[in-house]
Amino acid sequence: WYQRRVREAVVSTQSTGKLDCEAAGLNGESVMVLPMDLLEFDKMPGLVSQVLERFGKIDILVNNAGRSQRSLAEDTELKVDKALMELNYFGYVAHTKAVLPSMITNKSGTIVGISSLTGKMGTPVSTAYSASKHAVMGFLSSLRMEVYAHNISVCTVCPGPVRSNISLHSFTEDVTKEYNQDVQDAGKKQETRRFAELMTAAMAARVPESWISIQPYLLFTYIAQYLPSVYQSFLVSRGAQGRINKFKNKECLY
Repeated sequence: WYQRRVREAVVSTQSTGKLDCEAAGLNGESVMVLPMDLLEFDKMPGLVSQVLERFGKIDILVNNAGRSQRSLAEDTELKVDKALMELNYFGYVAHTKAVLPSMITNKSGTIVGISSLTGKMGTPVSTAYSASKHAVMGFLSSLRMEVYAHNISVCTVCPGPVRSNISLHSFTEDVTKEYNQDVQDAGKKQETRRFAELMTAAMAARVPESWISIQPYLLFTYIAQYLPSVYQSFLVSRGAQGRINKFKNKECLY
């Protein structure tokens, strides 16, 4: 779908070195590499203007930046909670609001927000991260209703564990320290390419909310959604303590 439909793309991150190399390999497409820091809210409108000046309009916005967390709530300083909300929630909101006026003017567009299965159900050792993803879910669900009349779709994507370096740079109980454990190839995680393929299919079909994960995490999400009493009495009581013990013993959480 991507190769057939997308002819122009803008890719953004704080460090553009790797993106410059990857963009150079995207043959036959017009790619703009745009440095962006989601915490610099005031710069968002200007960056969006650069994109509109070059391409004329924005058809699809994908919010996929953020950080995770590995620490117990009782040990975590409040600065960590604030930092996660600033990046994972307010960064999404600022980016979306910067792009939204042009989509409303054009009466078309798709806004994609990468949340998490943790945004559907709580996860121990990631309380602040889970809270930020719950906030994203609430914002996107409400926005979907507001922009429906403008022919704008809002797609919320909730991945389970995916192979990436997100654990490596996760917050800990100290806002100045990273988790610094590279566990991208450890445990049960979905292959990155497979997740990307399924997410792209969901975007193309404009699915309002999609849960993309391997088992057993997808099954746990369905149980939490449709059988909350069972989830609380069985999975939470058993699974939660197991995850906490693994964290305390510095073992892989997946």
